[in-house]
Amino acid sequence: MKEAILVVSFGTTHLDTLEKTICAIEADVAAAYPGIPCRRAFTSRIIRRRLLSQYGMEVLSVADALHRLEEEGFTRVTLQPTLLIPGEEFDRIREDVLRASGEMSVTVGLPLLWDDSDLEAMVDALQEAYPLPEDTVLLAVGHGTSHAADGLYLRLQKHMRRRGMDLCTVEGSADFDSAVNTLLEGTRRKIHLVPLLIVAGDHTKNDIAGTEPDSLRSRLEEAGFTVSCSLQGLGEIPAVRKAILSRLATARASCKQA
Repeated sequence: MKEAILVVSFGTTHLDTLEKTICAIEADVAAAYPGIPCRRAFTSRIIRRRLLSQYGMEVLSVADALHRLEEEGFTRVTLQPTLLIPGEEFDRIREDVLRASGEMSVTVGLPLLWDDSDLEAMVDALQEAYPLPEDTVLLAVGHGTSHAADGLYLRLQKHMRRRGMDLCTVEGSADFDSAVNTLLEGTRRKIHLVPLLIVAGDHTKNDIAGTEPDSLRSRLEEAGFTVSCSLQGLGEIPAVRKAILSRLATARASCKQA
């Protein structure tokens, strides 16, 4: 039985956050399983093309990575996504596994958020990563999606509000305006914006913390808040990387039992 681990991310063209997040996750996986080859795949075709054209960096798709592993004689693969929710990207990964796994046994690990215990763990990780004074509200910003898994953001928002924090998304049901209205009902007028994203790329640097009038930072300041920001992807937080390792360990265990 020749085994490999495939770490699958959406990807990023920002090499600074790539090194601090995805590379850090992959390094943790390699350190935890030193005898097992750890490979990389990105789901975004646009990002793969840009990395190749701009930096000469080849990153395979999930299907191509699986084909290559089979060609190299691997018979068992544990595929661990670095995704936050089981949304469209997770669906595509599973479709790729069904059509490209060949004769290999492939087990797919879960994303970070799946049930309420995961939501509480994420709140704990955010609270530990961003210790703030009592007069400041932590506002985490996720991507959001039209997929049914977007409901996880709303559930996470409830958990965060119980702990004095808040959440909004760029494209989901937990919209920014509703979060602002809720914050205005409170007494605190200092906001610390953080990305609820594995990598701190375009969304973080421009949509969230940018200086343009339509950035979330600027809109919060226009609403009367004093705003600070952290440009740190979730992949930089040790507790988050540990949770991904836990998902991988569970997936490997189920693969062995199959």
